[in-house]
Amino acid sequence: VQFTEYIQKNVALYQFRNGIPLTTAAAANFTRGELATALRKNPYFVNILLAGYDKETGPSLYYIDYIATLHKVDKGAFGYGSYFSLSMMDRHYHSGMTVEEAIDLVDKCIMEIRSRLVVAPPNFVIKIVDKDGAREYAWRESVKDAAVAS
Repeated sequence: VQFTEYIQKNVALYQFRNGIPLTTAAAANFTRGELATALRKNPYFVNILLAGYDKETGPSLYYIDYIATLHKVDKGAFGYGSYFSLSMMDRHYHSGMTVEEAIDLVDKCIMEIRSRLVVAPPNFVIKIVDKDGAREYAWRESVKDAAVAS
């Protein structure tokens, strides 16, 4: 949380000082630079999926891990559940998905995690990042919720 707030405030400070907001790619590269600097001092052990929407380039997603590697990706996940989620995404993801198709894929990932991961979390928050900004879309609080959504 501390690192995330630090990044958010510095991105806002950049816009305040220069009058120009950072693009998603610029914010991802700034984040990677801060993680790389911290790696040699007092490392943060954080993995980040940084998503954004720029008017010129559209939506983008960046994968940044705890040793400051940065990759632009179409889909991503972290943690033990990612082994199951990424396999579902590899099978069902395609570019140009509608919101409904994406939510259906997320529900499939949640059900896969719940059925295969021994220590699966009970609650999931689905968030959307698009031209209207970032927002919470839905909660999946029990197995019954995800089954109904499918």
